[in-house]
Amino acid sequence: MKKIIIGSRKSRMAIAQTNEFIDKFLVSNPHFKRENIEIKTVATSGDINQMDRLDLIGGKGLFIREIEQILLNGEIDVAVHSMKDMPTLMTVGTKISSWLPRGDHHEALINNQNKTIMELESNSVIGTSSIRRRSQILNLRRDLVIKLIRGNVDTRIDKLNRKEYDALILGHGGIKRLNFEHKVTQIFSINEILPPACQASIGIQTLEEDNELISLISNTNHQDSSIIGITERKVLEVLGANCNSPIGVYASIRDNEIHLKTEIFSHDGKEKFYAEDSSKVFDHVNLANKVGGMIIDQVGTNYIKELDNLKDDFNYTP
Repeated sequence: MKKIIIGSRKSRMAIAQTNEFIDKFLVSNPHFKRENIEIKTVATSGDINQMDRLDLIGGKGLFIREIEQILLNGEIDVAVHSMKDMPTLMTVGTKISSWLPRGDHHEALINNQNKTIMELESNSVIGTSSIRRRSQILNLRRDLVIKLIRGNVDTRIDKLNRKEYDALILGHGGIKRLNFEHKVTQIFSINEILPPACQASIGIQTLEEDNELISLISNTNHQDSSIIGITERKVLEVLGANCNSPIGVYASIRDNEIHLKTEIFSHDGKEKFYAEDSSKVFDHVNLANKVGGMIIDQVGTNYIKELDNLKDDFNYTP
């Protein structure tokens, strides 16, 4: 039986996501054995450069590029990705052949004082590497210090424990995957902080023409998660945005209806534009076009491009 080689980043989070896919793949393809599957780990540019702002060195695509390259070169058969890190437009010759069930999409606060965001003292130092999170935090409270932090979840929590920061904001799904749930002091509702497109979504990327493998992998696809992910990414495409833009996007499905929320912020958090609407699930692409258009009607066609080209100082002091 042919061995399947799966490409993954080296982080503990990435390996956990890859093993989640393997478990689902083996259940849906019982004739495969674990020894027929190999994980090939890759140190991406985003993993190697732990100092600089992502938007200044190539964006979150830095976590994808090297893995995609070895997929295209035939060194791996499958790539496992956090879909929130995927560029809006797919690399030619590849496709997302499966979406695993979406995890917890909420944002979470971690600090050692067991305080909520509104209970933190003025001038508390909040660590994040996300322009979106920076804008959303400043929209909630302008008396907090925002300071760039890079590294995986373990590294960031180490920096918090060394008191380089007073609090961190991270994706709750990732925190749970790494068993740091006990450190969470607040889980934000989507009305407080809207997550980025495809937060806690895992995508399985293959070559577009590898039909035999796609057929095997398609059995792991979670339909609702797939529709939600496609809808959220379509909003980014309509807006001409990317995974570094200060934009929150969240879709949910209930009773054959899909509801979509989108918000966009200025870098300083002072301006916020918001749109939401619903449709039948089958019409999810048109819904994304409509909600994206509602945002464009408010901000104009060049607003997001101007935001993405703005290279202001990431750190903020009130």
